[in-house]
Amino acid sequence: MGGAGDPSRLHGVRVLLGSAEYQQLQLEAAGRGASLAGCAGECLREYFALRAEMASAVTAPGRPGERHTGLIHSILARSEERLVATLDARAAELCDGQQRLESMLDRLVQLYLVHTPEVAPEQRAGAVASATRRYGNYRRAVGELAAGEAFTGAGPGDGLGEDGG
Repeated sequence: MGGAGDPSRLHGVRVLLGSAEYQQLQLEAAGRGASLAGCAGECLREYFALRAEMASAVTAPGRPGERHTGLIHSILARSEERLVATLDARAAELCDGQQRLESMLDRLVQLYLVHTPEVAPEQRAGAVASATRRYGNYRRAVGELAAGEAFTGAGPGDGLGEDGG
């Protein structure tokens, strides 16, 4: 087919290498038991095969759990598996934390309802107005804290001063 095994299709190429690359090629050729020219050809074929495999790792369709062939596909699959495991563990941590917060909030609401009397119907409008104002102050304070600003205290009627809110 015109590959390395077909002498009628071989072409000579002259390459100039720096000292470091030449020494690296000598070591590689010795390790493979090949000539410098043979080793250079093998390395070039391997390089082109890896480039094609790299491109196919991005473009080839694949489904989760599907068997992976090739070095790059296997490396990417292992990396993906580690990422999934890490993300799953983190998601479980976050879910546990959220469940704790939900439980704490539920207990807080229950505690509030147990210790807070109902508002008389004639006082409901004033209670709603006061609650709306105080809640706005609370949200602003939370926003300041979340933004890293020093809490300034909202002022009269915020529930934090001496007037009792």
